[in-house]
Amino acid sequence: MSAPARIAIVGSGIAGLSAAWLLGREHEVTLFERHDAPGMSAFNVSVETAAGTQRVDVPLRVFKAGYYANLCALYRAAGVAMQASDHAAVFYRAGEDLPYFRYRNLHLGRWSLPLVGLRNVSGLAIAREVLRFQRQGRADLSAGRAAGLSLDGYLEAHPFSEAFVEGVLLPTFAAIATCGYADVRRYPAEAIIEFFTHGSLLSGIWRARFGADDAIARLLAPARAVRCHSEVVAIHSEPDGIRVRMADGSEQHFDHVVLAVQAHQARKLVADHDPKAAALLARILHAASEVVVHSASETIPGGVTPGSPVSYLVAEAHAAPMASIHLNAVVPALKTEPPLFQTWNPLREPRADAVLGRARFERPLVTLDSQAAVAELVALQSEGQRRLHYCGSYAMPGIPLLESAVRSAMAVAECLGTPAPWADSGPD
Repeated sequence: MSAPARIAIVGSGIAGLSAAWLLGREHEVTLFERHDAPGMSAFNVSVETAAGTQRVDVPLRVFKAGYYANLCALYRAAGVAMQASDHAAVFYRAGEDLPYFRYRNLHLGRWSLPLVGLRNVSGLAIAREVLRFQRQGRADLSAGRAAGLSLDGYLEAHPFSEAFVEGVLLPTFAAIATCGYADVRRYPAEAIIEFFTHGSLLSGIWRARFGADDAIARLLAPARAVRCHSEVVAIHSEPDGIRVRMADGSEQHFDHVVLAVQAHQARKLVADHDPKAAALLARILHAASEVVVHSASETIPGGVTPGSPVSYLVAEAHAAPMASIHLNAVVPALKTEPPLFQTWNPLREPRADAVLGRARFERPLVTLDSQAAVAELVALQSEGQRRLHYCGSYAMPGIPLLESAVRSAMAVAECLGTPAPWADSGPD
C-alpha cells in the first residue's frame, strides 16, 4: 500500500467537510477555513432556553431522503444522528389576509403525506397541478422531453396553471435555491423536475438531530489538522505537489489541494495555474441573499400557522418571495420557548431588538450554460495525475444543494483512491 498523501482542503462547508471525512480515512488531511469556526456553523446563533443554551443552525439545513441519498449515507457512516422534521407550508400574497394555498403533513413512520384542506377550493386546484407536475415531469424526464430546456422553455412546451407556477412552483424553488424568480426560470428543467419528482412528495424532511455543530465534529474526526482563521491567498504548482500560501505569509507544501470554496473564489486562486478550469469556473454565476433569525411574529404573514411551520409571502413588486420557518415547530429543544423564526429574504424587516442573528450567503446559480461548464469540469477532473481538485455544490450537475456537495466530494475521493463506502439510500 502506498504512503498516505498530504492533502490540503480549502473551505469547510459541507463539501469540504465531506471531503475531509472521505479522504481523511486514508490520507493526511489538513483543512483550512478563513472564518473562526468551520463554515457550516460559522453563522449559527445561540439561544438561551429553560434547559440551557441551544445552538440554531443558520441557515437551517434540512433534506429529503429521496433526493439526498448520499448525504444520508455520509451522515450514517460518520455517526450523525438524523430525525424527521415537518416543513409543511402556507402561502400568502401581500395585502391578503387569507392564504391561497396551505398543506399539512400526515406522518406515517418514515413517510410524510401532504394533505390539503377540502374546503380550500383554490388550494385543491393547485394540489391537482402539483400531482400533474409530478406525473408529467417524471414521464418527460424519462422520455428526454425536458433535455436542453430551461424551466421557462419547458413550461412553454408543457403549460401548467398560473396559480401553480407563479404561486407555488417559483416561490418554493426560489427559496430552496435562494435566488429570484427569473433565476428559477433559467434553471435547466431537468434539474428542477428531478428534484420535485425524485421521492420528494412523500419522503418527508429530515435534519441532523443535534445540529450542524455535532455533524461538523463527526465529519472532521478523520482529519489530521483543522486550521480556522486561516485564509489561503495563493497556490503554486510545483513538480512534486502544490505550495499553499496563507494571508499571514506562511506556506505549506502538499501532494494535493482540494478547493472546496465557491467557484468564483476558486477561479481567483487558480487563474494562473489551471487556466482551463478557471475558464469553466468563470461560467458559474452566484447570487447573494440574506437570512435573519428573529422573534418578530408580526412580520410573519398570518402569524404562526399550526401544522404549517414554513410560510411564504409573495409580493408582485419583489423579485423573490420571503420564506420564514417557525423554529419552535421544527427544533424540538425550542418547542416550549417564545416564538422564534428564521427568515430568508425578509420583505418585512423585523425590528432591531428582535434580531438574534443575520447573515449573507452566496449560492451558485444554475443555467444551461453553467451546467455544460460543470460537465466539462467533471470530465477535466477525471484526468489522471491531477494535483488540484475542485469540490463544491456547484461542481456536480443538478441543484447546488447539500447532496451535490457530497457527490462532488465523492468524485474527488474516487480520483484519489478512497471511494465512498456506501450505496445510495435514504435515512434509516
